[in-house]
Amino acid sequence: MRSPGFKRVSVYLLSAVSLAAAGWAAHGWYDNYHKIPKMRRVHAKVKGFRFTSPLLDVELPEGVGVNSEPLPFRHKVKDFVDSQIKKGQAREIAVYYRDLHDGPWFGINEDSEFDPASMMKVPVMVCWLKRAEMNPQVLKEQLTYAYPDDMRVNQNFKSAQSVESGRSYTVEELLRLMMNYSDNNATRLLFEGLKPEELADVLDGMDTVNRIQGDSNTVTVHGYSGLFRILYNASYLNRVMSEKALQLLSLQDFPRGIVAGVPKGTVVSAKFGERARDATKKHHQLHEFGIVYHPKHPYILGIMTRGDEFGALTDVIRQISQLVYTEVDAGTFSQEDNHR
Repeated sequence: MRSPGFKRVSVYLLSAVSLAAAGWAAHGWYDNYHKIPKMRRVHAKVKGFRFTSPLLDVELPEGVGVNSEPLPFRHKVKDFVDSQIKKGQAREIAVYYRDLHDGPWFGINEDSEFDPASMMKVPVMVCWLKRAEMNPQVLKEQLTYAYPDDMRVNQNFKSAQSVESGRSYTVEELLRLMMNYSDNNATRLLFEGLKPEELADVLDGMDTVNRIQGDSNTVTVHGYSGLFRILYNASYLNRVMSEKALQLLSLQDFPRGIVAGVPKGTVVSAKFGERARDATKKHHQLHEFGIVYHPKHPYILGIMTRGDEFGALTDVIRQISQLVYTEVDAGTFSQEDNHR
């Protein structure tokens, strides 16, 4: 299959059309979209490094933990989501939560489809780290940005640091700029250095469900969650490279979203994505997905939103993050409240 040109990919980076969408379409994710496994075997957890905790992946039926315990705060999150939509703060909100200790999870509007936007920079990073498993010197390779144009021009949340035209950077420096500052210029160089099949292998290997719609693509909060779940489990990249990936994500410069809703000093490995207008040409999209390293119950939280104002959408993400952290911190994991 012919590799998609960067011109189309650059449109994605500015307007959230999926990276290499045409190449990914042939890989059959649409057919797999309705085949998400509901149960996997649980293996004993092994102590990991700072960011990872390897175990065989597990996903139980929604809302149920290993001991058949419900997640009683789901209805609180659902009530908040409904209230924000009613107030006009957002037109659509989807939430995914997963306890990383034993796998209980819940989704709210989990099948709603959104453009992933810059969150698709995560698989680009994983591709390069997969190469580095075989040859660590890959990270020292230098790439030169030889383009006069600035790929950040249409970003609402401008990157504080960026690749400059005419300068050379190591792959490791480009990964830092792409993940810490969501720099589209760095992403352009890194993407052009990959083969389409490398991206396909990452999405397949990390249980990411990507639905193709013409030249664009959509994901759901559930479908995207595999990237963070498998990074945490170190079951696609090895432990060293999984640690590196999550460390890069922990340095993301986006202080107004998930990290704003948790206590200061709490480690959060996350990636946000924005799109100025969605396919209807009417509404903005703003998303964030990440791992919150609560000292007792680390968890994945994914929030995807669609609405009229980025400021309001940012507030929605922050408030959901705060609500979830408060409930997790209070230890509300008992059977006393089964309302869902």
